[in-house]
Amino acid sequence: MTDWIARFFGMAGESDRAKRLVKIVVSFTPISAIAFMMSTTFYSIFIARTLFPSPSPLEYGMAVVGILSTIGLAVESLLDYPSGGLGDWVGQRWIIFTSMICYAAAMVLMSFAQASFTFFLIVYLLQAVAAAQQSGAIGSWFDNNYRVAAKDPKRSAYSVAQGRMGMLFQIVATVSLIPGAILAGLLGRQAVFLFQAVLLTIMGFGALALFRDFPEVTANRPRRSLRAYYRLLKDGLKFTVSSKLVFLFLIGETLMSSVIVVWGNLLLFLIYYTYLYNDVAVATFRTVLFAAGVVSIERAGVWTRNLVPPRWIAKFRLFQTCGPAFMFAFAAITFLLPKLPAEPPFPFMFLQLPAVLISLGFILCGFFGASGDLLSQRLMLDLVPDRIRNGIYSLVPSLTIGLAVPQLLFFAIWLPVLGVPTILACLSLISAIGCLLLVTGLRRAPTTIPSKEKEEPSISPPKTTP
Repeated sequence: MTDWIARFFGMAGESDRAKRLVKIVVSFTPISAIAFMMSTTFYSIFIARTLFPSPSPLEYGMAVVGILSTIGLAVESLLDYPSGGLGDWVGQRWIIFTSMICYAAAMVLMSFAQASFTFFLIVYLLQAVAAAQQSGAIGSWFDNNYRVAAKDPKRSAYSVAQGRMGMLFQIVATVSLIPGAILAGLLGRQAVFLFQAVLLTIMGFGALALFRDFPEVTANRPRRSLRAYYRLLKDGLKFTVSSKLVFLFLIGETLMSSVIVVWGNLLLFLIYYTYLYNDVAVATFRTVLFAAGVVSIERAGVWTRNLVPPRWIAKFRLFQTCGPAFMFAFAAITFLLPKLPAEPPFPFMFLQLPAVLISLGFILCGFFGASGDLLSQRLMLDLVPDRIRNGIYSLVPSLTIGLAVPQLLFFAIWLPVLGVPTILACLSLISAIGCLLLVTGLRRAPTTIPSKEKEEPSISPPKTTP
């Protein structure tokens, strides 16, 4: 890694091994951003319209998408924690590889989509298996190796590096949105899905080559026996209730994150297409928001580096995207400012008051969300023992999905009856409860957390390499 890249990612004073970790993630990030983000603008709408073509109301198709998402998320929730434990057991690069291959298979199927609920159910199940394996794998690989390679007791370099790696993902994701929409218009949406499948396959084999552990990390991995694997799962579950801090922090974070799951799977693109009408307009609008998000993520990494996580996490969560204030504001926008009876010409739909208010909400709350995420990552870095890190990092989304599934199913069924504003108001209340749990738990946190956990390993050497 050249000196200017090391300085940019806040790693100028770090060891060569720590710089190498950042270099690996930076090389993997651009392809990842393109592979996952190109079709996000029209993915759910494509499924909804394939199942319920126009002139059927879009809400009907999105309600079915909500049910499909509920099933997929339920499967992911069941598999998430066992998959995370598997990553702790055999090494993260194997889990990342199988995840990317499953994602690629799902995208191949999407490129030959049929108007069948069963067909899309298979797609969602494949994605559930992939997401369960992927969740927490790259983060736990980076954190485990960073802890043995870095000279960063205050985690300030870690905060800057995470912020700017997130910024890199956001930049590439932003750049990929409009080309994805244009390619979908020229070649068809299914051609974009096929292109993503190719990229995901490349990422899978790239993960096998790149995500190798340092010897110290490999030495801390348990024997490859089923007994050791079950012990890892048991120790991870025991950790979640090891203190009120850990328990309330995890429940508060996951409850607030469950609101984000419902928002992203059921409401986000319904709101976009309510006010912006078509793929190109939505992609353009999201590009502007993502560009603002690039600045937010990068600045958050710098501005939070000297903040004490327990003191600030809940404050940022209150105002983050999909936090209580955000959801309440969006409920008011969608209730007071309904859709225009006729589609304005491009680009005048961006000048509608709802579109302006929505953009301001995303931009302002995006900074708070990025700051809260970085501080939570710093807290987890030192709070979670290395040997169960992948399991815990996977348990968090598993708990999130477990809390989101009943909400998603309920709101998907009642969406045509209750309407978007009412559902947003309900989600604001749920998010506020999660924020209150965070406040209660973080009051028990020390203002400084030691960089190495003081624990006796429950699994003894010798260890084997993956």
